[in-house]
Amino acid sequence: MPAHSFPFAVRLIGFPEEEADAIAASFAGKQGNGSGYGYFRLLEDNLQDPDLYLVNADELKALVTLSDLTPSEARPALLVGVPNVVLPYPCLARPLQPSRLFSALDAMVEKRADALSRLDASSIVSVPERRRRDRLDLDLTDPSEYQRMRVRGSAGGGILIVDKNSTFCEYVSELLLRHNLPVAWVNSEDKAVNLCGSQNFAVVLVNTSMPAIDPYGLCEQIKSVSHVGNAIVIFLVGKPFVYDVQQARHAGVDGFLNKPIAIHHLLSVLKKFLPVLSR
Repeated sequence: MPAHSFPFAVRLIGFPEEEADAIAASFAGKQGNGSGYGYFRLLEDNLQDPDLYLVNADELKALVTLSDLTPSEARPALLVGVPNVVLPYPCLARPLQPSRLFSALDAMVEKRADALSRLDASSIVSVPERRRRDRLDLDLTDPSEYQRMRVRGSAGGGILIVDKNSTFCEYVSELLLRHNLPVAWVNSEDKAVNLCGSQNFAVVLVNTSMPAIDPYGLCEQIKSVSHVGNAIVIFLVGKPFVYDVQQARHAGVDGFLNKPIAIHHLLSVLKKFLPVLSR
């Protein structure tokens, strides 16, 4: 099996935090030894589309969530445990052994590569994760959690980029040129808040590496003054910034992307909130 310089993103669904941390640690260990395929745990607020789903089959809520995400050959799912219903996904019985887990994940990666090759040949290469559509009302999940995941951007409005220089803004503007989508840039918190209070922005991208910036406080201000009241705020996160989930939820952050940002990841995320990009 060939070694790969990049790891595959795995979204874990329904696992207790202790087990999820153990799985993430096994991913890090495998990636560190440089053999075969590498994997990493995609945190819940990370808006990057996953390559694979790993699901706790002992949790009914997790299975309902999986059904809404509609796995496919291009983004397959692996169940841990034995579900009480028949599902068309491979299963691994507990206790979960790393060697068996990686063997199953590696097999899925191979099949996924074949599926993506067929999609590429058909000129259909974008397979966005369907995380933010309306979900079934089944009383299996805290309603506030579903409501948070149903957040949508405005049907109108453009993109505001908060960054120390205009380079990334120029890159995004060129990328979206054919869509006639306005892309603005500011280099300070005050300018960002003032502009969001006077203009309509569907998505605000905040570079957390900017000097002298409190990204969480900025998000709260943007949400409070937003011209249309529902601007999506996404953090662009690089080291050494550590994304604090609880603080982000309190501030109303809609998610983050890790830097450096791949073009297809950026476009996939923007399509979720800007309908014009999907036309």
